[in-house]
Amino acid sequence: MGQFSTRPPHRPLPVRDGVLCKAHEGKNILITGAAGGVGRATAELLAAEVALADIRVDALQTVVAATGSADAFPVRVDLFDPASIGSAVAAAEAELGRLDGLVNCAAIVVHADPLETSWADWEKIFRVNLFGACEASRLVAKSMIASGARGAIVSVASEAGKKGHMESLACSASKAALINMTRVLSAVLAPHDINVNCVCPGGVATDMLREVSVAYGRLVAAPPDEVFSQLISSQLQRPSSPSRLRGRSPSF
Repeated sequence: MGQFSTRPPHRPLPVRDGVLCKAHEGKNILITGAAGGVGRATAELLAAEVALADIRVDALQTVVAATGSADAFPVRVDLFDPASIGSAVAAAEAELGRLDGLVNCAAIVVHADPLETSWADWEKIFRVNLFGACEASRLVAKSMIASGARGAIVSVASEAGKKGHMESLACSASKAALINMTRVLSAVLAPHDINVNCVCPGGVATDMLREVSVAYGRLVAAPPDEVFSQLISSQLQRPSSPSRLRGRSPSF
């Protein structure tokens, strides 16, 4: 039925206060993409002992300060490069002693006509969004198995991975693959008591969503603010707030 509805749209729902979960206390966690909107909110939640990894090192310093934790520390990682991922995981192990979990938040997107998306863009998006997340998951899983940690791996996918977005075909495909990787890896790691899950948020009010509104605005010759106002949850009638994701923290 597409977007047709017999009911009129309701007013935007109010933002609920999140309830912090303490199940992660005392756990050592690596977060990729920690300088981004959802990554930063996750870092603030899991601020006890966390390795915050991102390619934007300067921005990471700000996030480390925002966590208010003396045990949070930055690690540079380039998910395009498997050697960099290995170094980041090794640095996290060296600093924290043992890894209990991983949150894959890092991702990139290219907005373009689906018939004009280049091979290079497909390769770049999949290397970061899928291959990078898979390599980080593989290395952290091996670390947890070796130490006997009963931990968790959580990947931030997207509702685009379930229904797809026409102007971000490659990113949508990478997120669909990430969802499937999660299903398979959860079965692989179940005997080791390591939980593997992913979340699929819709429009979250982050810098990336504002970049989307600029890109879509160019495609349809519309002001970015006008486009941004339409990138909302059909049920919430507003974008989600990244900080409110803290009320749905994973259990490690």
